[in-house]
Amino acid sequence: MAKVKLLTSDQIPWSRPMEDERVSEEQRGKLKRGERSTEFRMREAGTADSLQLVEIRYQPDSEIQLHSHDADEIIYILEGSMKIGNRTVGPGASLFIAGGTFYGFRAGPDGLHILNFRPRSDPSFNLPPGKPG
Repeated sequence: MAKVKLLTSDQIPWSRPMEDERVSEEQRGKLKRGERSTEFRMREAGTADSLQLVEIRYQPDSEIQLHSHDADEIIYILEGSMKIGNRTVGPGASLFIAGGTFYGFRAGPDGLHILNFRPRSDPSFNLPPGKPG
């Protein structure tokens, strides 16, 4: 049976990783200062068999350290800008990042507002081998 689920922005509160019960102590321990000030809304939490969609806002000039996730992901930029590698991209840009690929980025001077899509629930935040959190 087909199913439609509608959520509006006013139905989903913003949360912070250091306060949200869905973020484990282990995950919190890996986060750097700019990552701790992140705000997110879990639009679709996902399961092992269903899609995950997270809306994320980063403060201006926040640095997101080199990390990977277990699942593939697509990042879509809504507002602000992201410096990744030697490129700066803005609203309307999208990035596909294969699971297990290490990447990091910096939010632009006006911050960064993105949608992060994954094919299943994936709370992983893997640091490169030998790198402390």
